[in-house]
Amino acid sequence: MSVLLTGATGFLGCRILRDLLARGEEVTVLGRGAPDDLRARVDAAVTWLDAPPLSADALAGVRYVSGDLTQPGLGLAPRDRARVTQGLTALWHCAATLALEAEPAALHHANVIGTRRVLDLADEAPGSRVLFVSTAYVAGRRRTGHVKEGDLRDGDGFQTLYEESKYTAERLLHAWARKGGRDVTVFRPSLLVTDRPVPEGLPKPPTDVLVQLVENLLLGRPDGQDTVGALLTGPRGADARRPEIFQYRVEGDPEGTLNLLQADYAAHAMVLAASRDEPAPGVRTLHVTHPESVKMATVTTALQTRFPGLLIRFTPELSHPTTMERLLAKRGTRLLAFSAHRRTYDRSNLLAAIGDLPAPDPVDHDYLVRAFGGAEAPLPV
Repeated sequence: MSVLLTGATGFLGCRILRDLLARGEEVTVLGRGAPDDLRARVDAAVTWLDAPPLSADALAGVRYVSGDLTQPGLGLAPRDRARVTQGLTALWHCAATLALEAEPAALHHANVIGTRRVLDLADEAPGSRVLFVSTAYVAGRRRTGHVKEGDLRDGDGFQTLYEESKYTAERLLHAWARKGGRDVTVFRPSLLVTDRPVPEGLPKPPTDVLVQLVENLLLGRPDGQDTVGALLTGPRGADARRPEIFQYRVEGDPEGTLNLLQADYAAHAMVLAASRDEPAPGVRTLHVTHPESVKMATVTTALQTRFPGLLIRFTPELSHPTTMERLLAKRGTRLLAFSAHRRTYDRSNLLAAIGDLPAPDPVDHDYLVRAFGGAEAPLPV
C-alpha cells in the first residue's frame, strides 16, 4: 500500500505516521521545507514517541517531497506530482492551520483552498482513497444534544473561524466525492491531549494554549510580582510561606464539558479504522472522541492544582470585573466559550470500524494536571 501523508510534522500527524509505519506501510511525506530539513523534523517527532514499536529501519524508508498547501499546485513540479501519485492507494490529509485567532483569509487559504489542492492531486491518482482529518468542533455553537457522525450543518454558527474552515472543507469533500464517485473517510477528533512532557521544538498539544494563557495572565499582573514563579514552585520546606491566593472570575458554566482524547489513542484508532474500512464511493465520517467528556470544573481544578494559589470561579455574568479579569476575558474569550458545551458525540461508525479496541483511559484530574505540565497530585481535600 502506497500512502501520501500531509501534516506529518504536527502533533497528530507524527503519531499517524508512526502508526502507519508500524503497519509496514510505504509512506511519502509531503510538507514544507527542503526534504532533508523535513526529514529531520519528522524523525525528531516520531522517534520521541514510544509507541507503537518500530523496526530499526522504518523511518529510513520514508520518502520526502517539498510541498505547500498555500501554493498553487501545492508547489509541486510536474515530475514530483507524477512521483507521489504513481501507485498511490491512500492520501491522508492532516495538514491544517490550527490557530484560533488566525486571520480569516489565512485560515481559508490553508484549510479550504489547501484541501482543494490536495483533492486536485487525488484526481491524478484515481485509485486512491482520501482520508481527511477534520474536527469534532465542526458542530460549532451547538451546545446540547447528541451530535451524529453524519451531521454537517451551519445553522448554529461557529465559535471560531477554524471550525468554520473545517466545516467548509468537509462540504468540499462531499461535493468532490459525489461528483467523481470517490471514496472519502472524514475523521473528526476532539481536543487532543498528552500527559507526557513534550521536549522543546517538537509539536505541542492544543492544551498548551490554555496553560500559556494562564501563565501570561499571571505574568501580566500590574504590580509586577513574579506570580508564575510563586505558583510554579510553591512553598519550599515545612516553614515556607504559602503562596498568595490569586482569584479570578470567568464567565462560563462549570457544568459545561470538553471532550478530550489522548492523541496516541486517536492516531491508533484512526489508522486501525482506515485499515478495516471497506472502500466504497461516498463520504464516511467517524467521531474520534472520548466516550466521556470532562466537566469544565475538573479542568479548572486541575489548573488550580497545577498553579497552587490560583482560584478560578465561574459566574453566569461577569459584573464589575477587575483589571485582570477583563484581561482574561479579552484574551480567553474563544477558549472560555467552549465551557457552554453540554453536547455528546455519536461514535457508532468509529466503534464499528475499530472493533475490539479497548476504550481510552479516563481523562481525569490527575491526567490533566500532568497534561498541564505539573506532577501528578491527589485531589485537594
